[in-house]
Amino acid sequence: MIVSRHHTAAKAEGEALLVVAEPWIPEGSDEDEPARETARALRAAGGPLLLVLPKRFGTPEQRHRRWLGSAGLSERAAAQRVLDAFEVDANVVRPSRAAAWRGALPAPALEAPQLVRSDVLVPLVSNEDGMLAGELVDEETGAHLVVVSDPDVLANHGLGDGQNALLVARLLERLGAAGRTVVIDETLHGHELSPSLARELFRFPLVLATLQALLAGLVLAWAALVRFGRARPPEPALGAGKGVLIESTAALLLQGGGLRHAVQAYLRAAKDVITHRLRPAATAEGAEVWLQGAAAARGRGDALAALEAAARAQEDGPRAAEAAVRTAQAIHRFRQEMTDGARRDS
Repeated sequence: MIVSRHHTAAKAEGEALLVVAEPWIPEGSDEDEPARETARALRAAGGPLLLVLPKRFGTPEQRHRRWLGSAGLSERAAAQRVLDAFEVDANVVRPSRAAAWRGALPAPALEAPQLVRSDVLVPLVSNEDGMLAGELVDEETGAHLVVVSDPDVLANHGLGDGQNALLVARLLERLGAAGRTVVIDETLHGHELSPSLARELFRFPLVLATLQALLAGLVLAWAALVRFGRARPPEPALGAGKGVLIESTAALLLQGGGLRHAVQAYLRAAKDVITHRLRPAATAEGAEVWLQGAAAARGRGDALAALEAAARAQEDGPRAAEAAVRTAQAIHRFRQEMTDGARRDS
C-alpha cells in the first residue's frame, strides 16, 4: 500500500488499484480547475479505481490542530462536484426515508444514506431511491470504476457496524485488490506535498542534524570574527633566559633519575673551583690530597668528608629531590667558606 501525496496518477498507472476517498473539489471556476485537472488525470490512469464521495466536513480542535474537534454534514453539491470532476454521469441524492437494500453484495448498516442515481453505473448495492455502490467498466480501455456514494460504510465510526467491513472487502475484491499495489491518494484532500530536501532537513529527526550544522557554522563564524588581522605567532616551546634552562634541566633530572650524578658532579666542580683559586702553582702533591689538607688546615676537613659521603649516598627519584637540594646548598657553602677564607688569610 502506498499513501501518495504527489504525482498519484503516475503511481497508479498499470495494474495498481487507486483509492480516492472523499476528495475535495473547491467551488469556483478559478479555484477548482487544478483539482479538476488532478481528478481527470487520476481517472485517465487506466487502472481500477475506487471513488468514495465526500459527505461530511470537520473542523480541528483548538488546542490540537491535528485532531478533529467537530464534524458536520457537508452540502450535497460538494459530492456532486466530485462526480463532475471525475466525469461520472450521475447525480447525488439524499432521501429522507430508509429503504430495503438489494444486490448481490452484503447489505450495509446506514442511517440516512447518501446515494447516487445514474444511467451509466451498474448498481452493486442499491435501494429504490438510488445506488450506494455502482460499477462502470469501459469495454474499450478495460478501465474499472466503482463509486461508493456514502463514506460512512468505511469510515472509522461506521466500519464496524453491521456488515460494512465485509461490504468494503467485497468491493476491493471486485476491483482485484488481491496481488495489486494499492495507492491511496491524498492530493485531493489538500495534503499534496512535493518532495523537498530543504523541507526534510527542517523536520524531525533531520532537524537535529541541521541545528547541529548551523551551530557549528555560527561557532566558526564567531571564531573568525574574534581573530582580526594576521595570526599571532605561537609561543616558543622554551622561553629564553638562564632561569628557564635551569628549570628545564632540573625537571629532566627529576624525571630521568640523575640526581645522584648531578650532586656528585656539583661536588667535583666545587672542588675544582677551590683548587683553582687556592692551590699554589708550585705545589707538588695531587689536587685531591692538597684539598683535603687545605680543608683540614681551615678546620673544614670533617665537612668535606661529610659532603663526599652525602654525595655517594644520594638517591635518585622525585622523592630524593629535597635531600639533593640540601646537599647542593651545603656544597655551595663549603666552597664559599674555603674561597672567602683564603682571601681573608692573604
